[in-house]
This record gives sequence, structure tokens and C-alpha cells, in this order.
Amino acid sequence: MKTLTVEVMNENALRLMQNLELNKLIRIIKKPKIDNYSLSGDSLSISEFKKWINDAENAEFISLSDAKNKWEQISK
Repeated sequence: MKTLTVEVMNENALRLMQNLELNKLIRIIKKPKIDNYSLSGDSLSISEFKKWINDAENAEFISLSDAKNKWEQISK
């Protein structure tokens, strides 16, 4: 048995790793903290759900075109 350190690049890769663990092919030693409720698989209480919605409604947003312009300026 070998122990490897792996950098998981995105949520899809994380789910694949978790599926491998469920099938007893690997063991994840350090469980990742998933901050996104939609990906964690855990249930939400009504109060947690309301807080999540409130946070989203009060978050700062910019338009896609503004984001692209800012990205172009940073990338120069």
C-alpha cells in the first residue's frame, strides 16, 4: 500500500475520488472541507437555507462584461 498526496483540481474530480473510496478502491485520509452546500451532500435546516439565500442576495455581483474587462486589464 502506498500513500500519495493528490491535488484535486475541481469538484468533479473530488466526487470521482469519493466514489473510488465508496467502492473500497482508495481511502481518503484527510476529508476535504466542502463549503458549497449543493456539493456537500449534507441536509440543510430551514434556517441554514434561509441564511444561504440571504447571503447570496446580499453578495456583491458584477456583470459578465465588467468581469471580462477587469480580467483583460489584469492579464495585460
